[in-house]
Order: sequence, then structure tokens, then C-alpha cells
Amino acid sequence: MSSGLAFAPPKVTPIYNASKAAIHMLSESIRLQLADTTVKVKELVPSAVRTALLPGQEESEVAMPLDEFVAEVIALLQEQPGANEIQVERVKFLRYGEARGDYGQVVAALNRSDPHAN
Repeated sequence: MSSGLAFAPPKVTPIYNASKAAIHMLSESIRLQLADTTVKVKELVPSAVRTALLPGQEESEVAMPLDEFVAEVIALLQEQPGANEIQVERVKFLRYGEARGDYGQVVAALNRSDPHAN
């Protein structure tokens, strides 16, 4: 379980962001090591989800409701059984900012929307 924050960091959680980036690269590396085996490594990449991880996150309008997150993940696993990264739609804004060329804007928007960033 990595996070969209592995790809675009809010300023208030640097260690969390770095740990999720490490999980992403660890998943990639282990997947390569196990490529010739029957073991499949899948990385789940969520966006913000309404949980008790941070104070106020359970009520956050920015965060995805937990039941919607679970339903989307289950559907993605069924629809894309060969996918290495399971990415809910909401995380793609963070995940592909660098590839789209708007990384700076993504990070700025993320930090503006974070209620803990003030």
C-alpha cells in the first residue's frame, strides 16, 4: 500500500511521503526480482481516504469516502487482474503530475487543499 503522496508531497508529512515513495520503489524492485516466479506484486495507490489517520480526515470533503474507495479497488482488481499498480481515479492527478508536466501545479494545489498545511 503506497499512496498518491509518494508522487506529490504535502509539506506537513515529509516522513510519511518518503516512506510511501520507498514502498513504491520497493514494490517495483521486488516485482522485478520475482518476475520469473508465480508471485505477483501489486501496489495499491490510494488518494486521500476518509479514515482516522489524521485528525479531521474522516470528515474531509477532499478525502474519498472509505466505502467508495473499497468498491473502486475491488472493481479495478476484477477488471485489471494483470495491473501492477491499482490506482483509484482520484489519485491519477497526483500520480501523473510529473509525466503531464504540471508537477509544480499539482504540489501547489495539494498543499492549498490540505487542511493540516496551515
